[in-house]
Amino acid sequence: MAGAVVQPGTRVGDDVIVNTRASVDHDCIIGAHVHIAPGATLSGEVTVGDCTHIGTGTSVVQGVRIGRGVLVRAGALVIRDIEDGRDVAGVPCREFA
Repeated sequence: MAGAVVQPGTRVGDDVIVNTRASVDHDCIIGAHVHIAPGATLSGEVTVGDCTHIGTGTSVVQGVRIGRGVLVRAGALVIRDIEDGRDVAGVPCREFA
């Protein structure tokens, strides 16, 4: 997508969307069927599990692991690992009620 950046050492699975102005920094691992929405930023060495959605404008700090089937809602700040199947939002992000 326009303005998307994927840095060296990153591995991207099948059917992934790195949307407009999204940035995926060095050495990330992006699973299959992931959507990284517009303006999202993944710092280096982030792991994103299969079938996960990273919402618009989300920021993920260095080295975080986001599990499989996770919904990270728009504008979240991810500062720690997220287990499989969670729905999170906020700054910093936490389980969405």
